[in-house]
Amino acid sequence: MDEQPQGRSVTGAGTRAGTGAGAGVLSWPGCDNARDLGGLPTVWGGRVRAGALVRADRLRRQGARAALAYGVRLVVDLRLPAECAADPSPLAGHPCYRNLPVLREEDSVLEAMGDTLPAIYRAILDRGAERLARVMTAIALAPPGCVLLHCHAGRDRTGLAVALALTLAGVPEDRIARDYARSRDGRSRPAEGLWAQATEETMLETLAYLRDRYGGAAPYLGLLPSVGTRLRARLTEP
Repeated sequence: MDEQPQGRSVTGAGTRAGTGAGAGVLSWPGCDNARDLGGLPTVWGGRVRAGALVRADRLRRQGARAALAYGVRLVVDLRLPAECAADPSPLAGHPCYRNLPVLREEDSVLEAMGDTLPAIYRAILDRGAERLARVMTAIALAPPGCVLLHCHAGRDRTGLAVALALTLAGVPEDRIARDYARSRDGRSRPAEGLWAQATEETMLETLAYLRDRYGGAAPYLGLLPSVGTRLRARLTEP
């Protein structure tokens, strides 16, 4: 796409629902799983700033236009290069776009990584610390404006990357898990297969594994303290 980022939209396709069960949900054309994470509380008494971090499924052309109008200044596409080649982002080539894959090339089939969604997430964590650290660094060093993380469906790779970012920002685990489960609960179709396992319990189990195996998000990622501080300052407000 050749559009340059515009000012953040307050109406139309970029509208953010304000309160209630749909708070944060973004009605972007072609997106079934987009929401602004603003408003989530932190353990330090602050909250995630609205318009700082958005999670979504893959963008289509009209959704990409809505994202730019919303104020997105960095799009991190978490898909594999082969996925991006087969289904290119409409923002590929735009200055705001980066492809930072979470998976190894050989891990292109999630079901081959584990028998359950928690097992798959453990495998992604065990194999992907360096790649996920690059995603966190990109968030911390992003230009002013909104950061958008997305993969294909916005559930697994996006769910883990968002969980790590929110953990570093100080959001309590129960609120991280509750947000994760909204991807399943907001679907218009019945939850089947791995979607049926996209529950609060799955994310809580994953975060417990992260603590028990690696000592938490910060030791797992191995980021410089300054990067963690910048990410927290970028995403949160008092």
